Amino acid sequence: MDPRELLGMISFFSEALNGDELFQLAVGARRQEFPAGAVIIRENEPGDSMFVIESGEVAVTVDGESEPVANLFAGDFVGEMSLLTGEPRNATVTAVEAVAAFEIGKQALAPVLAESPALDERFAETMEMRQIALDKAVGAGAWGMVRLGKGEMLSRIRAFYSRP
Repeated sequence: MDPRELLGMISFFSEALNGDELFQLAVGARRQEFPAGAVIIRENEPGDSMFVIESGEVAVTVDGESEPVANLFAGDFVGEMSLLTGEPRNATVTAVEAVAAFEIGKQALAPVLAESPALDERFAETMEMRQIALDKAVGAGAWGMVRLGKGEMLSRIRAFYSRP
């Protein structure tokens, strides 16, 4: 699948980006393939990218939990907090079966943010809404993750991307 088409189907992107921004981000996305059992993201490790799953299934696990906290499929994504803020990974993501995913790194997002001054605020709003939805679905403070308010999220995005 074309990365622009895939990104456009995901509300995280379609609600924050216009068509030109979406196209520019898709151009910088790198398609990767992972065999079953491969660790895609490791909890507590540094990161500055996210993955959008094109095909396959991944399990999301966190230390201290005996079962996966989520299983994700085509059209789902992981790692957005690290992409936006540079925060260490808060979960381990492992391919349950062969996975194809588009990796979007800081180097792909930085020029998009630079051209659209209001975009970091739109991402902060989108992240806040995603966190609220997650809390409703699985309980506030799920998995011991810290929930940032919009202001703190915006501050971290701007600091990570060296924006005023």
